Amino acid sequence: MVKSTGVIRKVDELGRVVLPVEVRHVLGIEETSGLEILVDEENEQVILRKATRICLKCRSTENLKKVVSGYYLCDNCIAELK
Repeated sequence: MVKSTGVIRKVDELGRVVLPVEVRHVLGIEETSGLEILVDEENEQVILRKATRICLKCRSTENLKKVVSGYYLCDNCIAELK
């Protein structure tokens, strides 16, 4: 379900938008949290979704290893890359 927060933020000169602290608290978004950016071209919407632990290559959620902060690869994809 999508609901309006009533908050409007401007995009700065570097293309950044600040998420209100209330929104970050509701979703448990911290400074190091990853956000996935989705684009709905038909409805002209940009959707930010709290990133979950998924393999960057195959999108699996099992046997993950952190490769860098907020980014994971599964054992199978790591083996393929070697």
